[in-house]
Amino acid sequence: MKEESKAEKLFPNINLTSTEENVLNYLVSCASEGEPASIRQVADACFTSMTTVTRVAKKLGYGGFREMVYGLRISEGSNRHSIISSKELRANLTYSNEAKERFYALLGTRRLVGIKGEGYSHLISEYMQHKLLGRGYPVVEQSYLDSDQFIHGLAEQLAMVIVVSKSGMTKATVRTAEECCDHDIPLAAFVGNANSTVARLADMVFLVEDDQPLDSMNYEPGSFTGCCILAFERLLYKYQSGAAR
Repeated sequence: MKEESKAEKLFPNINLTSTEENVLNYLVSCASEGEPASIRQVADACFTSMTTVTRVAKKLGYGGFREMVYGLRISEGSNRHSIISSKELRANLTYSNEAKERFYALLGTRRLVGIKGEGYSHLISEYMQHKLLGRGYPVVEQSYLDSDQFIHGLAEQLAMVIVVSKSGMTKATVRTAEECCDHDIPLAAFVGNANSTVARLADMVFLVEDDQPLDSMNYEPGSFTGCCILAFERLLYKYQSGAAR
C-alpha cells in the first residue's frame, strides 16, 4: 500500500496530477526545512513549467505562488509548539521565532495595544484585554467603533493590534487588518486558518491548530477558543519569565 505523502495529508481533498503532486511535495519539503524557493527554482527542480507551479497554487486556493509558499511555511510550521496534549485532545501553536520576538519587543514598549475579535473570538479578545490590563499593559479592545475610526483615532498611540479570528476571513477582522496595513501599524494575528486573508496581512502570525475548520457556526465541540487562550497564556508567561530574569 502506498504511503501517504505530506502533501496528501495537508490537502486530502484536492485532485492533483502526479506532476502537480511532485511540485507540492517539493514545496512542503522546502517549507519544513525553512529553505526559500523561487517559482523558477521549483519548476526546474520538478522538471515542469512555471505555469504548472502557478496552477498548483490556484488549485489549493491561493492567490499565487508567493501566497502558497507563505501558507505552506505556516502550515508546516517552522516552529510548532505543543500547547496542550492528552488522549482526548491535541493542539499545536505554530509561529516563527521572528514573529515571537517582534511580539515580545512590541509588548516591551509598554505602549498601547489594540485588540479585535468578532463573534466567539470576541470572548478570546476580551480575555486577552483583561489579562494584559491585569499585568499592567495599556490595552483597548475594538468593540463598538468601526475599524477606520478605531485605527485612525489611535494610530499614533498603538504599538500593535492583535486580531483574533478562527477563520481569518470575517469582514470586520479583515477590515481591521487592512486598516493596520494602511497606517503601518504592526498586526499580530491569532488565527486557525493559515491560508486566510488576515494571516496574509499580518506581520506576526500565531496559528492555533483548529480541529473543526469547517464548523463556522461553532456547532461542534472545538478546540480553537480554549487553545487560543492557552496559547496566549503561554506566550505571555514566557515573555514575563524572560523579562524578570
